[in-house]
Amino acid sequence: MKIGQQLSVVVYACAALTMITLLITVELFYKQTQVQHRLDAIVSLHSQIDAVRGRLWLYQQYHSAETRQDAYHANQTLLQRLREKNRELPLQAIRQAAQSIDTLLVLSARRQSDINTTESARLMVFSRYNMLLQTMSEAAFSMRQEAMHSAGQQQKALLLLHGGVLILLALLVTALATNTRRRFFQRLEELHDDVAKIKQGDLTTQLSLDTSDEMSDLAAHVNEMKRTLKNTMVRKEQLAEEIAQQTQQLREQQQQLMYLAEHDELTRLFNRRAFESHVEVALMRASRAQTKAALLFIDVNRFKEVNDTYGHGVGDELLKVVSQRLKLAVRRSDLVGRLGGDEFIVWLDLLADKQALQEVIERIIQEMRAPMVTNGAELELSLSIGVSCFPTDGLELQQLMNQADSAMYHAKANPSAGCCFYSNLNTREIE
Repeated sequence: MKIGQQLSVVVYACAALTMITLLITVELFYKQTQVQHRLDAIVSLHSQIDAVRGRLWLYQQYHSAETRQDAYHANQTLLQRLREKNRELPLQAIRQAAQSIDTLLVLSARRQSDINTTESARLMVFSRYNMLLQTMSEAAFSMRQEAMHSAGQQQKALLLLHGGVLILLALLVTALATNTRRRFFQRLEELHDDVAKIKQGDLTTQLSLDTSDEMSDLAAHVNEMKRTLKNTMVRKEQLAEEIAQQTQQLREQQQQLMYLAEHDELTRLFNRRAFESHVEVALMRASRAQTKAALLFIDVNRFKEVNDTYGHGVGDELLKVVSQRLKLAVRRSDLVGRLGGDEFIVWLDLLADKQALQEVIERIIQEMRAPMVTNGAELELSLSIGVSCFPTDGLELQQLMNQADSAMYHAKANPSAGCCFYSNLNTREIE
């Protein structure tokens, strides 16, 4: 038998071993699940018995119609649960005791108003209650013990049966693997010396093996490889050029991945993470240079109406147009990003005064006045802009963003304004 055939037998034996192990695991899990379900049912039943015991104790303490009614309802719930439980559980004793308690409660209700009922009679009734409850508890405990004992016996039987099968298969796999390993290394040693010569650069020798197994095929391939290496040697220049090409491709892919990680896929603007990172650097630069800057929070008005009326394709085109016009309206040193949906954010750096800021805002508004034409429809663009200024409104990015957001919502509530400065809001409007 060839080494490959022996290996195939070993693989099939391992597969059978794995399958049997899996089946054993599944069966054990199934049995364990059954036992767990039975135990859960018994625990639930025990809890319901304890609930009845608690209600009867209250009835014994206060002996009122309300406490008797509570005990009656709790016992009825227990009876209902007994009807719903697994029929494999021996519930006859518990059911009889619960029915007896139900009968006693009905009789107690009839005698509730009987003033001649003596205290000793009541004590006898409650003693009967306690006896019935003790009977139910003992029956539930007995069921639990029986379920655990039965599960233990089943698990022992399964482990003995399946363990024997696994041991036999493991011995078979071990014997086959040992024989295959011996044959493989015996032939591998014969190849080792000749391969060492190839490593030293000697391509003149030829491997020769008399066996008719896979090692002979391997020897033939090695001899063919040596002949090929002698005829076609790869030059260092070709290898260096190939490495350089691959390195360049890796750099280009890395740059592309970095770009995709920092830019919005639809508009090609900075995404929120990249925008905040760049603005943090700009904030430190502005703080050191003691220059002025501003943050614009921009929302596209009636964008939802465009999506609902013309579809999301037109809505995406609208967002692209807005992003292009925003980039045209600001300077190259400014930053433009998209937060998501129809919300954009702009960082205006190196502002001389408020007049310079106003001029940029006017350019943005002017760029948006031109209508957008798509699919035969002409759409009017309008924005709501909220503005917070550095350093007068705040020194931290998150603070400036929150302030600009508040100002934007004020501008959105007053469409005629179009733009709102946070510094122009009074305390009530901010809240």
